[in-house]
Amino acid sequence: MVKIILATMWDMANPRLVISTVLAGVAFALAVFGMVGANSIAGMSGHGSLAASHFGGLSGSHIPGLIALASSIGAFIVSWRRRSYLVAGLLIGAGILYGIHLGPFLGDHSVIALYGPFIGVMSGHLMLALGVAKALGSARTPVAKTVT
Repeated sequence: MVKIILATMWDMANPRLVISTVLAGVAFALAVFGMVGANSIAGMSGHGSLAASHFGGLSGSHIPGLIALASSIGAFIVSWRRRSYLVAGLLIGAGILYGIHLGPFLGDHSVIALYGPFIGVMSGHLMLALGVAKALGSARTPVAKTVT
């Protein structure tokens, strides 16, 4: 006979954790798309081919990165004071992918296009920092309360 404890089920399906997991998953999916799919789908050889279309360092290719950054910040805020290794892992993965993908492009652009990869690398580092902070917050031991 299986006994189902409703309090445990509610904690597992916490709406805040579900929303934050979806937001972190969107950030990770956009990071994978930015690293693998954007160049092959659009037929580009890299960010260097976009240098002519940049205006102030930003172009349409940076919109998914900015959406991923906003999504990761939203995931971190929504999951505040909730433990979730899945959210932490997705944020860390997205940050690493953005850092790896845009790091080599920092030296290959003109001055006008420098801001795009630089903003992308900084966004990747910010996503990585949010993921590490979430992992550290999830891994810490709870403070025991004494009831007298």
